[in-house]
Amino acid sequence: MNYIITSIFTLFFAVSSIFSIPYQEVETAFSQGNASKIMNLGTTKVLISIEGSEGVYSKSQGTQVLSNFFKNNPPKSFSFGFKGKETGASTFAVGDYQSKRLYRVSFKFKKVNTQHQIESITIIPQK
Repeated sequence: MNYIITSIFTLFFAVSSIFSIPYQEVETAFSQGNASKIMNLGTTKVLISIEGSEGVYSKSQGTQVLSNFFKNNPPKSFSFGFKGKETGASTFAVGDYQSKRLYRVSFKFKKVNTQHQIESITIIPQK
């Protein structure tokens, strides 16, 4: 009986993790300045806006754009201040990225098949 209950809980948590938004992965990648990991969590094309300069980038192009940002603004910390709803076709989240200065980072997630992926990233300095 315990085996059945354990199996059900394991299956439930495995399935729920597939459908969840990858907040922890994004938080870790931003804290480490890992541009390729961030872009791997994104859709085929990701809108990236950094301090008012924006473009729609493929994963390889977006990796270069974010790598340049991290090179010029090495990470000290990143944490989410707001996480949107876990259900629906899209949601957003807002976090604070600390480098030489503080930046507000906004993410829009889009549900693609069974996974939520990053559709856009906006990075603006805080005053």
